[in-house]
Amino acid sequence: MMQNDYTKREFLKLLGTGSLGIFFMSFYSFDDFMDDDFLLLTKDDEKYENYRNSFNKRINKLPKYIAVCKTDVAVKKAILFGTQKKLKIAIRSGGHSFEGFSNIDDGLLIHLGLMKNITWLKDNNVKLQPACLLQEIYDNFLPKKRIIPTGSCGTVGIGGLTLGGGYGFFSRKYGLTCDQLYRVKMIDYKGNTIDSDQDPDLLWACKGGGNGNFGVITELYFKTYAAPQSFSGYRLKFSNLTTEKFISVIKLWFKSTQNLPKEAFSAFVLNGKFLTILFTNYEANQTNFEKNFTELIAQANEYKPMKNRNLAAALKNYYGIKTPIYFKNASAGLYDGIEDIEAGLTKLFEKVTATRGTIYQINTLGGKINEVKTSDSAYPHRDINYLSELQTYWDSRKEEGKFLKAFEEIQQLLRSLGNNKQYRNYPDINFPEANSAYFGTNLARLQQLKKKYDPQNIFDYPQVIK
Repeated sequence: MMQNDYTKREFLKLLGTGSLGIFFMSFYSFDDFMDDDFLLLTKDDEKYENYRNSFNKRINKLPKYIAVCKTDVAVKKAILFGTQKKLKIAIRSGGHSFEGFSNIDDGLLIHLGLMKNITWLKDNNVKLQPACLLQEIYDNFLPKKRIIPTGSCGTVGIGGLTLGGGYGFFSRKYGLTCDQLYRVKMIDYKGNTIDSDQDPDLLWACKGGGNGNFGVITELYFKTYAAPQSFSGYRLKFSNLTTEKFISVIKLWFKSTQNLPKEAFSAFVLNGKFLTILFTNYEANQTNFEKNFTELIAQANEYKPMKNRNLAAALKNYYGIKTPIYFKNASAGLYDGIEDIEAGLTKLFEKVTATRGTIYQINTLGGKINEVKTSDSAYPHRDINYLSELQTYWDSRKEEGKFLKAFEEIQQLLRSLGNNKQYRNYPDINFPEANSAYFGTNLARLQQLKKKYDPQNIFDYPQVIK
């Protein structure tokens, strides 16, 4: 047992040796440094792996220290510890970063996984801590008959989702998740708290450009909306596709999604030679909705409408896998329409169907997302109506190489068609000029804000804004 007569200097020296694994600081007298809201782990500690592991089993980064924080005070202590030790710092809320940007080799991982408070404010506004998972938010919001437009994967944390944009079933009606932000608080590299009410630049940056770039966001304030009374889904399935059938169907899908109501959403999901198309809608009156995709229904092998379902029950169908798996997922281009990929459809179909476990998906944007001025947020792609993503899954680490090789070949094909705009929440380590692809004309301003908030580049990862 460590004795209370150690000096702070001696204690820091001990930390540097790696001889101490787990610290519950309420046992000791260093109230100015650590308390029971702060847990510091090294590789020797049995709990280290639990906090190190990511949702993506492909990611295998080994931080030198993991600081598990429950409060803002703990976050400040973690940052000061990291700067004293001259460590680069990564930040994790939900741990779903596709390329592991929420972890770091040989640095300090600030783990916010215990910061999950939900505080309701006046006028149905709400304050969220960054590690609130979407399924926890829905469980809290829906009994109050409120929503914010978020994604559908239940185990994603609100912090990372919001700071990179955030979209889902409700975004065409209400905008991106980040569009609902009206205030944030951030702890910077000096341990100072910055409130966007006094610094509007911070709020602008956090609306699509804040993922781990500037400091640790500990509070996010959102406006909310009345929840719809019900939720309808319409699922079409196509099997044994040929190249010709694929091209015919994808053209019809683009046509059918051009004039959807704002309450509607659609996804086109090619998985091998099996295709699923999903439409959702939460309008009160959907009498004529299916007319949007009548031609698709006629070509489908199976059609299943699921109308007027309870909202909470319906959303749980889309929460996704909850346990860690091997995969790679990344943005595959933002499209104005089919003309952006039409020249490569034959090769695209051939490459996607050549590798088991590879999925090519396109999701609808548009609506309210388009109506927000580009200058009002760091998210730059306001005029884009479709977001594509590429996914691939495998069973064991030894299979990784062949799947990643096939994945990159598809990405290169899509880039060769001129698709150089990408969604920051779906990063790919192989994107050339990645930050230009994510942030477009807003990159220069974000770079200036990096100098303002983190001039020493304490918060760092492979595609951090420099």
